[in-house]
Amino acid sequence: MNIHLALAGNPNCGKTTLFNRLTGTRQTTGNWPGVTVEKKVGVIRRGPNLFTLVDLPGIYSLSPYSIEEIVTRNYILEDQPDVIVNIIDASNLERNLYLTLQLKKLGRPMIVALNMMDEIEQRGDLLHLERLEALLGMPVVPISAKLNQGILELIDAVRTLAISIGHKDGDHHHILSERPFGNEAIPPVPALGHGREPGPAGQPLHHPIHPAASPIHPRGKGKPAQPFGPGHKPHSPHGPGRGIGHGQGPGPGHGPGQGAGIGRALQAEHDHTSDQPETMARLPLDFQPESDEETQILYQEAARITRQVLEHRLHPADLTRSDRIDQVLTHRIWALPIFLLILFLVFQLTFHENLGGRLTGWLDLFFSETLSGWVRTGLGLAGASPWISSLVVDGIIAGVGGVLTFLPQIALLFMFLSVLEDTGYMARAAFMVDKVFLKFGLSGRSFIPMLMGFGCTVPAIMAARSLENQRDRRLTIMITPFMSCGARMPIYAFFAAIFFPTHKGLVTFSMYVLGVIVAILSAVLLSKTVLRGSEAPFIIELPPYRLPDTKSLFLHIWDKVKDFMVRAGTLIFAMSVVIWIFRTFTLTFSVATDSSQSIFGLLGSQIAPLLSPLGFGNWQSSVALLTGLIAKEAVVASLGILFTPEQIAMTFTPLAAYAFMTFTLLYTPCVAALGALAREMQSWRWTLAAILYQIGVAYLISLLIFQGGLLLGLAA
Repeated sequence: MNIHLALAGNPNCGKTTLFNRLTGTRQTTGNWPGVTVEKKVGVIRRGPNLFTLVDLPGIYSLSPYSIEEIVTRNYILEDQPDVIVNIIDASNLERNLYLTLQLKKLGRPMIVALNMMDEIEQRGDLLHLERLEALLGMPVVPISAKLNQGILELIDAVRTLAISIGHKDGDHHHILSERPFGNEAIPPVPALGHGREPGPAGQPLHHPIHPAASPIHPRGKGKPAQPFGPGHKPHSPHGPGRGIGHGQGPGPGHGPGQGAGIGRALQAEHDHTSDQPETMARLPLDFQPESDEETQILYQEAARITRQVLEHRLHPADLTRSDRIDQVLTHRIWALPIFLLILFLVFQLTFHENLGGRLTGWLDLFFSETLSGWVRTGLGLAGASPWISSLVVDGIIAGVGGVLTFLPQIALLFMFLSVLEDTGYMARAAFMVDKVFLKFGLSGRSFIPMLMGFGCTVPAIMAARSLENQRDRRLTIMITPFMSCGARMPIYAFFAAIFFPTHKGLVTFSMYVLGVIVAILSAVLLSKTVLRGSEAPFIIELPPYRLPDTKSLFLHIWDKVKDFMVRAGTLIFAMSVVIWIFRTFTLTFSVATDSSQSIFGLLGSQIAPLLSPLGFGNWQSSVALLTGLIAKEAVVASLGILFTPEQIAMTFTPLAAYAFMTFTLLYTPCVAALGALAREMQSWRWTLAAILYQIGVAYLISLLIFQGGLLLGLAA
């Protein structure tokens, strides 16, 4: 039996974590909302049954408010999955039940997966499952996706429901690729639909969440808002909004079945990772959102059900652990200074001489002396030609080894940032910076793609799909590449170790801060010129603070480290060979007696005069920047091949080195990021404008740093 099921639920309810448990994959999860922006498809097998799972974006309602709601609603209404699995955060039952009641009205077979039951048990609350099942009129299965509990029971319940409705093989006609996505813009939001108040230019001011069930943070408040309403005191017994169970993504061997090698054709049929973004998805013509009165009835019904099935241990006025922590970390005055201090400590620990610095030093000695010496001696004893020895040692080992040297520091940085995400602190950071962003024409929701940019620019640009209007999306896409991705960090570490050995952490931290400052200033400029308009409303759910799961944390770090090593072993390896060839041979492919007469030397010398005012007008730097267009790690590989450490120290001054680091921070990202930028912009004019703008900003800021430093007497 082939069963097609869709996972639907509120943001931060644990859908993606459950998807990972079921399929054995490791899709991105986090203890903050907005992680899933598009559909994800997986296939599992349990006995003779094949299940196709679609992880839909998290939504609060089926109203036409955000892109995620459009994607989820269209999929359920038009593709009609056999079974809807509605994941509910049991620790925020009332708020989640509103969507459950909406989904129930669609008439599709549905099962409720009551997630995070472990948290209900930990705080001593009592949830009457049989009573909830009776009131909803559908199966309810208690699970904990984080702890991998109740997963098999959920799959069995899905199969039982599919059999009970008479599902047979061949009943399923869900050919997603046959459903076209038009190029028309998203239709305007219906006036006053779902209890909204109209805002400027037809934009809603409020998300369709009733105050009685809304543990979210609206813009303009000095501190986190607490859910309250009829029958509730201002403080919820459960603190801020509950979120998904941080970043659990099991590896192979977890869950009832594996997707690898099973039903690949079926999975490909449902997979739209390469499709046009569904930011342009249309609304079903036959979908009618509820009136204000109908919305109020659904909220009252959700509240009534909650009162009948849930018994709280804590008094409504009691503060939870998350409440007490938020009194400090989201303080009206100290929140931003604390955030900056935390980030500063992260970089200090990452580059501290007794931690990341020492590990990097050991790897540098291994590649530059130990391994190079062994290989050179071995090739000599084997009678290899001198050019082969030079290719292997001066090309491959110098290039790839120069990048891998910084692997410990990259792993440490990813670990610290992952901990901040998984604990729920980054959701608070988005809330805190919203007031600052608002003054510069940005939405606080732009913080999420920008934060993702510290890892990789490609998913960060794609995450801009979650923004409600085209103006905010384009503005965010334009400035996100200024966030320093992980591939740029080896460049900072390379120069900091040579020119700023006693302040490596501070100098690297300054690069990240500079990227944020340039992004904000760019937002001001663009929002007042080519991207005028009012920003969309910003509302974010604050999940409770949770301790990261150790296994999931290290799996997440391993994914990042493995990706870095794969790039070093493939792309950087190939680039190192190409760089060595172009540095060694002339245009006639004879060996260059002087590397300045090589292919790279001639090419770089044409560009070098343009970079002279920036302090690095040599052909080696010019060529290194060109290779950085393929992959930013290639800049370090190029410098390692084209320079010796002594030549680097003689060619650059500390001021010129800092200007070079600034240029690599701000100029055009790698080709993969440019591809993502072109897809999301859906306009070659905007894509070309973004590229030219990034190069222009990089040149201007580097020029100001170098020439300003000279005026201040900082040339030495």
